[in-house]
Amino acid sequence: MTECYQTMSIKSIEKLKLHYLPTGSGVYQFYDSAGKILYIGKAKNLRSRVKSYFQKSEDLLETRSEAIFQMVGQVARIKTVETDSEIEAVFLEAQLINQIKPKYNSRQKDDKSFYVIEISKDEVPRVELRRVRNVDLKNKKFYYFGPYPSGEIVKRALRILRKIFPFANCSETKFKRVEKLCKACLYGDINLCLAPCVASSPEVKEQIGYLKDFLSGKKQKVIRSLSKEMKSLSRMKKYEAAAIIRDKLFALEHLNRYSIGMKDSFDDFRSGSIFARIEAYDISNIGGDFAVGAMTVVSLGKIEKSEYKKFKIRTVSGSNDIAMMQEIIRRRFSNNWLHPNLLVIDGGTTHLKVVNSVLSELKISIPAISIAKGPDRNKDEFHYTTPEIGQYFLKNPELKNFAIIARDEAHRFSQSYYRKLHRNSLTNGS
Repeated sequence: MTECYQTMSIKSIEKLKLHYLPTGSGVYQFYDSAGKILYIGKAKNLRSRVKSYFQKSEDLLETRSEAIFQMVGQVARIKTVETDSEIEAVFLEAQLINQIKPKYNSRQKDDKSFYVIEISKDEVPRVELRRVRNVDLKNKKFYYFGPYPSGEIVKRALRILRKIFPFANCSETKFKRVEKLCKACLYGDINLCLAPCVASSPEVKEQIGYLKDFLSGKKQKVIRSLSKEMKSLSRMKKYEAAAIIRDKLFALEHLNRYSIGMKDSFDDFRSGSIFARIEAYDISNIGGDFAVGAMTVVSLGKIEKSEYKKFKIRTVSGSNDIAMMQEIIRRRFSNNWLHPNLLVIDGGTTHLKVVNSVLSELKISIPAISIAKGPDRNKDEFHYTTPEIGQYFLKNPELKNFAIIARDEAHRFSQSYYRKLHRNSLTNGS
């Protein structure tokens, strides 16, 4: 990794216009006046990303969270670390957050829905991407790297790294089955795994060692080791093996060719990033009977069924969808669950107003929209809290599709829950 450290005073931001900050990918750190790190973030373009925090616009009062305003108000110094690629920025950010534990990275330290890379210490090490809530980070049988906010981005990074450092990710059951057949699976055939199920090799652990070093930010150490190995193989006239190492070195030195869709962890509505997590809500009932609510999640464009929630309405009698929506939004935010970047409500402007009133009451700043389907449920009429949110959707048409998907899922899920309760009542009553 080529590191480039730069510091600056906030007082000189407007005067210097951030011209001397690098424009490449990397990690930035915000310090307060006492020299304590407030926040660590990553960016494709460090200059552009850092500059976005200090834009002066009335629009930002409507769209930025209180936490961002609090943080920016305390920043007295900035340091940037430029990396050779987006992939390295993702891993460096997580590594620094784990070491330093800045105040405004508390979500990344504590959130159980984040992901870690798990590498087993078995004779045949296995590499897996796991949710934090599903692992014991103190388990001495594994190495853990992370946590990372986006599993999808880390998956993409691992796919690229696996081409350089092949590894096994099969279950123990699959490993034993293939071992009996004495024939490598597809990953072995295409050189993404060294097929230890077929023939043991010291190179298996060697490649895992390289991967661990890379994830720890020691790319230069890996490059030195591979260069030494390549020269040794060449001296022994093992040119074919030396060529394989040469290709690995070339890939490591050109990781900047790969884009993995990297986003900053501190989501900023005005910075131009697509909403990473969308939650949608719907109510189902007939005449107030068996009234239920549902919450569905789309994360980076992917449906996350494991994070769906269902609510049995408790406080509302009769057919009052507005009051029911008010109840489930209040109940949802009384739980310590990961906050979304956007709320999508199945309904019209009245539904949207009541949701925003609850958010305001709870002092929570999250953009919200509603989508009305009309009496025949054949329309998609978008309603926005502010014109700025509407403009954002206009500039990002793919976001509309994600919002509709999440809304449709909420309707399907709430209907399914309603029908289940109704069936149970008929069965119990018979």
